[in-house]
Amino acid sequence: MAEAVAASAAGEGTCAICLEETPLAALPCCDNATTTESTTRFCLECLRMNCEHGGGVARCPRCRAWISVEDEEVVAHDGTGRCSICMQEPRVLVARGRAPDGGSVAICDACWLGNQIALRYECQGCGGVQRIPHPMWRYQTDGPEAFGHTPWACHVRCGTYTRWRVIPEDVARVPHGDAPESWGVDIVRQIRARQGRERRRAALREAGERQRRERQARVAR
Repeated sequence: MAEAVAASAAGEGTCAICLEETPLAALPCCDNATTTESTTRFCLECLRMNCEHGGGVARCPRCRAWISVEDEEVVAHDGTGRCSICMQEPRVLVARGRAPDGGSVAICDACWLGNQIALRYECQGCGGVQRIPHPMWRYQTDGPEAFGHTPWACHVRCGTYTRWRVIPEDVARVPHGDAPESWGVDIVRQIRARQGRERRRAALREAGERQRRERQARVAR
């Protein structure tokens, strides 16, 4: 899964992620005589957490190459193949296992994320709602209210491949920074804030209704 290009310690300095003075990790993808003098360096723990969040691999924060952390070292990741969920290839594979029938299963980074955040989507064909283990929001390049341009199989009523969009209630769960640029920098934060306000208003209404029922119960006694 990973090319054996070890990254040894690269001295101490300030990690660009946690901003701590700490030993820095060497990057197998973009460290050279020029970049080792760069102030944009990272510690092993921050890179490890990035990889854990991505199912074992992550993009290098500096050059965007795929990396992983193995045996306390950062290594270049080159495990590609066909994903068992989305069936696309070549994809960067981040997890492997066995299917119930004994066959092998390989999951790409996108489907791994989609499984962690399995949002609900509306089908353009039948209007049904289906939970999809793939980040289909990435294909909604015309905005969060538009249907995406990449199809997925509809198991509600269509029985064929259709286009999808995240239902409004789940848009706020899209990871910040992973939405298409056309959504706008703050669109997900704005939606989360709006939904938070709506939840608070609903809680106030419920509290008011509860107090009203308690007053009526006291009067009745």
